[in-house]
Amino acid sequence: MNFHSADQPGETIIAAEDRKSHALRHITLEQLLHLGTRQVAYMRTGMRDGERAFVLYGADGTPLVVVDDVETAVEVAATYGLGLVTVH
Repeated sequence: MNFHSADQPGETIIAAEDRKSHALRHITLEQLLHLGTRQVAYMRTGMRDGERAFVLYGADGTPLVVVDDVETAVEVAATYGLGLVTVH
C-alpha cells in the first residue's frame, strides 16, 4: 500500500491505485459479471452460409457483429471504442 504525507498529524492519504485495488478485492459477483462489458470485446471464428466468418462478442458473450475478415472486426471494435482481448 502506498502512503503519502498528509497535511495534518495522524492523517494518512492512500494512493488512488490502492483505492482501486481495494475496490476490486471487494467487488460483488453482480459487479464482476458486468465488468468491462462496455469496454472489452472478443472475437471467434464461425460459419455463415458455409463460409468462414468472424464473430465479435461483447465481454458478456453477446454477439455484436458477424463479418468476413479479421480486419473488419477490428475496425468495428475500434469504431465503438472496444478493445479486443485474446481468449484461450
